[in-house]
Amino acid sequence: MTESYKEFATYNGLNYIKQDTDFRKYEAIAFDVDGTLVDSRLSYNETIYHTVSMFFQWSVGFKPPKDEIKNSIAKLRLTGGFNNDWDTSYTILIGLFSGLPDELLKIISSPEYRFFKSFTKIKVNRESLTEASIKALNYLLMYADNRGLQSIEEGIRKLYNKKDKLNYLTEIKNKLNYPSLPGKSILSSVFEELYLGTDLYTEMWQVEPVFKVKKGLIEEEKVVLDNDVKLFIKKRFGNRIGIASGRPRKAAMRTLKDLIGSFFNSEGSFFIDDAYYKSKNEWLGKPNPFLIEQVFKSLNVRSCLYIGDSYEDMLMVKNAKDHGYEAGFVGVYGFSADPKSFVHKFIETGADAVLPSVNDIKFLF
Repeated sequence: MTESYKEFATYNGLNYIKQDTDFRKYEAIAFDVDGTLVDSRLSYNETIYHTVSMFFQWSVGFKPPKDEIKNSIAKLRLTGGFNNDWDTSYTILIGLFSGLPDELLKIISSPEYRFFKSFTKIKVNRESLTEASIKALNYLLMYADNRGLQSIEEGIRKLYNKKDKLNYLTEIKNKLNYPSLPGKSILSSVFEELYLGTDLYTEMWQVEPVFKVKKGLIEEEKVVLDNDVKLFIKKRFGNRIGIASGRPRKAAMRTLKDLIGSFFNSEGSFFIDDAYYKSKNEWLGKPNPFLIEQVFKSLNVRSCLYIGDSYEDMLMVKNAKDHGYEAGFVGVYGFSADPKSFVHKFIETGADAVLPSVNDIKFLF
């Protein structure tokens, strides 16, 4: 599998660099944020778990196993269709709910039931219910692919066609009002408040908080780009350093702070807000090439190397190449939930390099 790659180890781990790639040809470089520039395992991944857990625990009285949720996150990110962590949270939650008995789903889906306000008051066997929910979740994940939520909705219909459970799950989806933005969907609202904290949540989304979360999990994030690597990149690319990220701009500014402007070209940095703003009939978030194409246009370059940590990132670059852009892709796997699977996926699909850390990109040039 790795015959066409040069393999060597650094302090960070094993690096795989494609033998026939000349990285010196790239005029610009652009980065993903989460899992690449920022260790988001204690922020976004934790927010997914806590969001799912809150809804599930409120409904059945206990939390789902954390390891199983972690494994589910990794599986979804390997599909190329779940760059949006709201989608990931919804998929895992509806998968867990699909394993609940109909008598419980009937109550949760009823108009009278309100998440975080109503109780089901049905005694359940924790062990058997956990087993059934995880089993159902894994069945649903078998249908997940690079079409994202569309593949999940199709999976639910195939698994539960002509069964009462399908109607109950549909009503629960309606009750969550997902997909929709914070303030309209209770799912995305809970996620964003847990992640941002009440103050930043209110500032960003201009809606009332669901809870009073004093400290959001965003505060656990740290930038992992070393100073010597920043100096190397700056010397090599000058002002042609951009960002193409599925994170909202204000959340990125909160973590990256003055790096946007002093290191990253602010005019060549694009976030999910830009995709939301421009999207009409077509979704422009990853893996759509819109974000990376904006980097090309704003930096006014013919070639750009993109550094990301997900299969969606790689598909975005592939789609940009299909549109005629000279784009390269480097996959970073050190912060992924399942590093071995991501290394295999990146190499199998032809990444130009696969690195354990963004700090090893200096070995490409």
